[in-house]
Amino acid sequence: FVTATSVFNAVAYTGGPFPLGYVGLGRVSIGYSGLGDVFVMAYFGYVATFAPYYLRQPFVAPPLDLALAATALGALATGVLVVNNLRDRNTDVLVGKRTLAVRFGGTFARSQYIVLVVAAYALLAAAVALRLVPFLWLSPFATLPLAVSQVRAVWAKDGAALNPYVGGTAKLQLAFGMLLAAAILASAHPPSTS
Repeated sequence: FVTATSVFNAVAYTGGPFPLGYVGLGRVSIGYSGLGDVFVMAYFGYVATFAPYYLRQPFVAPPLDLALAATALGALATGVLVVNNLRDRNTDVLVGKRTLAVRFGGTFARSQYIVLVVAAYALLAAAVALRLVPFLWLSPFATLPLAVSQVRAVWAKDGAALNPYVGGTAKLQLAFGMLLAAAILASAHPPSTS
């Protein structure tokens, strides 16, 4: 199911040999309808995180900490798309793409990006403060300087000048995710004191 829906979504965005947006089925195309943000959050956040869990424990609801991790990672993955859509909004409008950046403008897209990046860190901080997860879950905060530089650049730059920040946001997500995964593993298997 995950593989089939992932392949469909990849083709339905604008890819494949017959991208739906380019063959007159723009309403079906995720990229042309403005639903890309929702699908990135769903697939790069929840599906990518919950699918391995369900493979190990089918029919068992994922724990809250897994949902928090999925949301944080999905927010940063969506941030990659937001920067891409912000960069491309002036050409996307010409080909009929109705991304959120096209529909609501550059200031909206920049604000959305900030909310997504802040949400990733705020979720972890709140979870630690509420004692839902161990203190080690704050280790992704080591990426905060990168996040701040990304946010400043995305707020100030436009068009092709945003190219490095599409990849920069992906690098931020990767570093954040690796530190979070290490924290989760270390928390699940603390070192023995003997």
